[in-house]
Amino acid sequence: MTEKKSHSKTKNIGKTGWAAFALLMLGLAALAGLYFDQNTRITAVEYAGNEFTTDTELSGSFESPVGMLADSVDFASIYRSVEALPWVRDINVRMARRGVLTLEITEREPIGLLSDGGTSFYFDDKGVVLKAGPGKYVDVPLVYGYRSSAPGDTLDAPGFDQVLHFLNSAKQDDFTWSTISEVAWNDAEGVVALSSENGVKLLFGRDEFSGKVKHWKAFNRSVVSKKGIQSFRSVDLRFRNQIVTDEL
Repeated sequence: MTEKKSHSKTKNIGKTGWAAFALLMLGLAALAGLYFDQNTRITAVEYAGNEFTTDTELSGSFESPVGMLADSVDFASIYRSVEALPWVRDINVRMARRGVLTLEITEREPIGLLSDGGTSFYFDDKGVVLKAGPGKYVDVPLVYGYRSSAPGDTLDAPGFDQVLHFLNSAKQDDFTWSTISEVAWNDAEGVVALSSENGVKLLFGRDEFSGKVKHWKAFNRSVVSKKGIQSFRSVDLRFRNQIVTDEL
């Protein structure tokens, strides 16, 4: 019995020793990492995740930290400068052991394309205006009736909050999103869209767009799928308990 107790005590000491050793190594690793970060000299700056924002635009937005020690860099200033670019929604910074600083860019996602004469601008789910770069195309609905403003500005015009609300609601459902090609606003009818097939007029009115989007999806599956979209001139979804159609 005595030997068993002695053996158990030795075993417990062994566990405690290993735990202490593990904590010590963890602490040393953290200190080494901190020392490494603070004493790493930046050798290059690279970018990842950017599609509409060019590397040149990113590099030109802040003073290059190449050649500086990491602990001497004003990273807050870099964050502010890069996030001021219209397409940039968020930024994350990481640094490799060889001193390469990588800026991981999360860009804004277009939800509509403003058509204003010969000028076209995208805008995101917050209404922030985004310049459409050459050779870059995103398949989003055309939006009419609003004048383009400078990239980075937030659109603020009569009825635009309703259009934005509708687009955000429609985008939540892949089916509905695929059936909408153009969107406009007028005071009499509210939000008006054209179907991507046959250009049927779809009236969504004002507010409660999540429910109206569901009604359009259900109507499409139960009625349009049987009669064909070409059978309709317009589909009015503005009313709570009924859908009014104008058929050919």
